[in-house]
This record gives sequence, structure tokens and C-alpha cells, in this order.
Amino acid sequence: MSGALVVLQHIMKVPMVETASPSPDTSQIIVRGHPTDNELLAFYRSEIRFETEVVNGRLQALLGSQAFLVIAYATAMTGSTKRWGDSMVLLLPPLFSLLGFVLAVMALPGIRAAYAAIGKWEGKQRILHTRSPDLTDFTLAPNEDETRDMMRRAQRGALFAHQAPFIFMIAWALFGIIPFYLYLK
Repeated sequence: MSGALVVLQHIMKVPMVETASPSPDTSQIIVRGHPTDNELLAFYRSEIRFETEVVNGRLQALLGSQAFLVIAYATAMTGSTKRWGDSMVLLLPPLFSLLGFVLAVMALPGIRAAYAAIGKWEGKQRILHTRSPDLTDFTLAPNEDETRDMMRRAQRGALFAHQAPFIFMIAWALFGIIPFYLYLK
């Protein structure tokens, strides 16, 4: 048991998300007044990076909670004993299913909000690139066609984050029915 505690303590000390690079010192930019286009670009990108880290943290929390609940659910489904009989199989798995469903529902608004914020910051970044053509060297999409293509790829890449809560909700709804179906069978 003490080995498991040591591992758990070590895991809790490791940060879940590390920043790729430090964000610009916005307080200095605000004190000076009008930021340059390069400072604005750095600021927008730091905000996009921050929101992306928020999404990643929320997804990690969702996936971790769901993995734990699936293990607990499976254990409860296979753990019927003569002492408790079928009552625990009819009580615990549906409760785990309800908890998993509720956690997936609760994760959805946070994930959507972070992606909405990312979209707004990316919009400001696109406006800045349009307004300052000298910044085209700092983008992967220097023209409108490449911008649309990059946005389409980003939307496809975000499908998992957007759909994972729905998939978990459907799975937990089915998992909640299974014990009753098996009991009545």
C-alpha cells in the first residue's frame, strides 16, 4: 500500500500541462500604451496557448474521471457476492453510470467555452495579419485559401474534444441500463 502512495504523491507533483514558452509581459505593454503589432501578435498567441492548455486540462480531467468510473463500474458488475446478492449489482453500477453521465455533461460547457475563446483570439490574430502584411512570415496561412484550409483542419482536429462528452453520455446511459436488463433476463 505504501508503494501506491509514493507513486500517487509523485504523480500529484508532476504538472499536467507545461507551457511551451513564457507569455509576454502584458503589464509592461499596457504601461507603455500602444503595443506594436509584434507585441499584439505575441499576446494573441499567448492567449491562444493559454486557452488551449485549459482545454487540454479539462479533457485530461474528463478522461481520467471516466477511466476511473469505467473501472469501478466493471468491478461492481463482476463483484456480486452471496452476502450482498444482486442488490449491489443493481445499486452501484447505475450510480456509477449516473456519475459518469453527470461529469460528462458538466465538462461540455467548459470545453465549448474554451474553444469559443480560442476562436475569438484566432479571429483577432487573423485581423492583425490582414492589417499588417509584414506579419505574414509569422503565420502558416498567409492567404485566404490557406487560412480556410487551416481552419478546416483545426475543426477536424477538435472533433474529439467536442464529441467526447457526448460519447461518454451515450455510453453511460447504456451502461446504466445493462444491470437492469441482465437482472430481468
